[in-house]
Amino acid sequence: MERIYEEHHPDSPVLECVWQARATRDERYLVPAVEYWDLWFAREPDGEVLAGLAGPTLGHRWIRSKIGQHSWGIQLKPHAILPGVSKQLLLGGERQLVVEAGHVVLAQHAVPFPEFEDLEAFTDRLLELDVLRSDDDVRRMLSGDDAGYSERHRQRRVRAATGLTRKQIEQLSRAREAFALLLQGVPPVECAARCGFADQAHLTRSLRAFHGRTPAQVLSGR
Repeated sequence: MERIYEEHHPDSPVLECVWQARATRDERYLVPAVEYWDLWFAREPDGEVLAGLAGPTLGHRWIRSKIGQHSWGIQLKPHAILPGVSKQLLLGGERQLVVEAGHVVLAQHAVPFPEFEDLEAFTDRLLELDVLRSDDDVRRMLSGDDAGYSERHRQRRVRAATGLTRKQIEQLSRAREAFALLLQGVPPVECAARCGFADQAHLTRSLRAFHGRTPAQVLSGR
């Protein structure tokens, strides 16, 4: 095994998940497309600590790990925003953050550098400082509560807050649901029908783009 990974999903208005990974050998690993921001931290084998902010992505990507590297972080729900930071500009990319004197700098605030077990308290501190904020209008729109909003307004607000269109977010969510079903052994035809794909070919194209694998590859590797 080249990488030990764990995650959990706390009851939080802004956190999708809290995760950590440890590399047991030099290797590269696939990261699927996601609609979430990822605020990550890492400790290199030589002890150097790093931090960064990765934007949402519409395609899978490969990341290299080094033996002994420990990384951890938080994935932020689509409606979570960092005022002054554009998700559209970070779409498919990332920004390394300044780490100095045991602190990480976010929006001109120096916040104590968190270890894995500190991540939820770290998130609460960001909310207190207004470095992190929940866009409740966008949260309602993404949940289907569109009352009082024009279609144009919805599209503009969702894209400004998430960096993606609502249709793109739905596509990513559907692909993730299909991937999870395939891991459970659900046949591709049934999986396509349950997740709202037009047919199995549509499912295959979506998984190849977002997860870098076909349904057959997911089933064979599960």
